[in-house]
Amino acid sequence: MVKANDNDTLTYTRVSSDEQRQKGYSLDYQRKETDLYCKNKNLNIVRHFSESHTAKKPGRPAFNEMLKFAKKKGIKNLVFLKSDRASRNPVDSAQLSYMAEYEGFNVHLVQDNLILSQKSKPQDFLIFEINNCFSNLYPRNLSIEVSSKMLEKAEQGYYPSRPMCGYVTVKIAKRAYLKIDPEKAPFIKEIFEKYATGQYSYKLLAAEMRLRGFMVSNCVKCGKNNIEDILNNPVYMGDFMWKGKRYKGKHDPIVSPELYYQCQKIIKQRSLGTNKSRNFLYTGVIKCKKCGCQFVGEIKKNKYIYYHCTGNRGGDCNKKWLKQEYIDDVFVDFLKSLVIPDEHMPEILTCIKYQIKEERDFNKQKYDAAKIKYDKLKTRSDALFNLFLDGDIDKEHYKEKQKEIDYELDYLSSVMHNTNLKDNKVIETSEMLLELFKNAHRDYLRGDFETKKYLLNLLCSNFYYDGEKLTIIIKEAFRPLVDIASFVKYGG
Repeated sequence: MVKANDNDTLTYTRVSSDEQRQKGYSLDYQRKETDLYCKNKNLNIVRHFSESHTAKKPGRPAFNEMLKFAKKKGIKNLVFLKSDRASRNPVDSAQLSYMAEYEGFNVHLVQDNLILSQKSKPQDFLIFEINNCFSNLYPRNLSIEVSSKMLEKAEQGYYPSRPMCGYVTVKIAKRAYLKIDPEKAPFIKEIFEKYATGQYSYKLLAAEMRLRGFMVSNCVKCGKNNIEDILNNPVYMGDFMWKGKRYKGKHDPIVSPELYYQCQKIIKQRSLGTNKSRNFLYTGVIKCKKCGCQFVGEIKKNKYIYYHCTGNRGGDCNKKWLKQEYIDDVFVDFLKSLVIPDEHMPEILTCIKYQIKEERDFNKQKYDAAKIKYDKLKTRSDALFNLFLDGDIDKEHYKEKQKEIDYELDYLSSVMHNTNLKDNKVIETSEMLLELFKNAHRDYLRGDFETKKYLLNLLCSNFYYDGEKLTIIIKEAFRPLVDIASFVKYGG
């Protein structure tokens, strides 16, 4: 087998959606940038890998093929446009870091102005993990901004999400309003009226409404769960629930409050003597590691809450009961492990600030260079058009030359568009998350049901119980930051 040269290189480009292909880091733009980088660094491109695939989870076909090819052929240079093109999950980023630190590979991140190798300083790997962490957190931050706007809309009395069955959305002066659906609203009203008689169960009422031709949507037939959702949704009497809080809506009701509460009374009477699993904090959170079933809560002796495996999938798993106080203690200990001592906070934030400055300086130079070239080409384009108007060049020659100029102008415009010169919110986000970790265990101990549920849903993906030990799995978006903090806190 022919041995690879030191300057042999593999390049990789990636997009994850049609919007990105059209507006952001297009494959053509990434390819041109990485090719230019390799040319300036005297790197010989042996093969290029490209795909349209999300990097939030491991398992990208072209990415894995590239790494396999690099190891097989002994090609040590891997070039990516930037860290979020290389990875947005902790598995792939850890693999690249390991290859650079222990296997002699050079991971080039063009727009991050960073090369990971065995000669890299520890903070270079730390910066790479920080970038990967914030690539994961960006959608979460965007979600928070959207949630704030939706909350403001709810406060004004307008339902902020998609309409439920029985309503449609209409826009007036750029604001979305709920409007009664004339086709489905009569069915909704009839569901309340029939249930209020006390002679129907969810299942029986769903069956009758299906016979009547009622469809929840164009492709969903009415089932008993749909009946339950409808009867418990105050939107049909003029109110609505948003983020656990009830609001007085400005939309027209389908049923009267009296009819709605009559149905609620029947629902409550029928639920007496049963424990609704959704009222228990950890129901749906804990899974049995042996059989995969969920744990549900029950009240014993009218005051103690216990959780046990449902055993719905069969098997001989240990159905040991867990007391809620025990689960609380395990989760609080887990939250305490996330706390970063104050003396380590400056070190973490200094690393992030250094990276921001490096990236800002690099982007400024790149933007200025592209702007100079863009302005020169615009001048050349105007001059070419004047030559055409004066008859000094024919139409075909003009179109050919103008096409070349337009292509280069589009490329330079893309460079300027994708070069971030705005203020970076990484520091603010970092401080917010580290402060959250710092106070989470106290907030949990002092918090009410909703506060505890919020922290559980925010940080954790699942709890697993194997009959002896309860294990907590943190969400992937937070793992890189936790790893960074642990690296600084415990020295790697």
